[in-house]
Amino acid sequence: MSMITDYLRLRPTELTELRRRLTEEPNAAYSYVADLGDGGEDDGGAARGVDTDKAWAGLQFLLAKLNPPVDVIAGGEPMTDDEWGYDSPRLLTAAQVAEAARFFEVTPFSSVAAQYHPAELTSAEVYPDIWAEDWALSYLEDAYDDVATLFRAAAADHEAVLVWMS
Repeated sequence: MSMITDYLRLRPTELTELRRRLTEEPNAAYSYVADLGDGGEDDGGAARGVDTDKAWAGLQFLLAKLNPPVDVIAGGEPMTDDEWGYDSPRLLTAAQVAEAARFFEVTPFSSVAAQYHPAELTSAEVYPDIWAEDWALSYLEDAYDDVATLFRAAAADHEAVLVWMS
């Protein structure tokens, strides 16, 4: 089974509702988040969530070299002790999202790519074991672009972001 990091933009009212569900009906909280991720009428049907597929560990390894102000892969405060796959859902506040978005604005993927050395990721046993593949860097770029786009959009709308590994 593969490990994937998921992200969801949360409006203040959605965050309030998620907190209520986590307290009063925790089994319904994940379903609520899944429905939000699919988008709704307010979003024109557009999805409000993304995932990094299995690129999360490579991104985390490379981003750490750039010393970002917010850990967008494993950061945030756990919202519950329940695990949604491999860990508990974590919340990055609207302020943290804005800080991360500023980092993404001034950090193009080329800055991340400059840190990429396949042998180093392989030697460090960074998940998954794909770093020698000729497509691995573009795989990371796609995931980076998705996460950066989500954080910039969430920051523009003053939203928090929920992160978990499924």
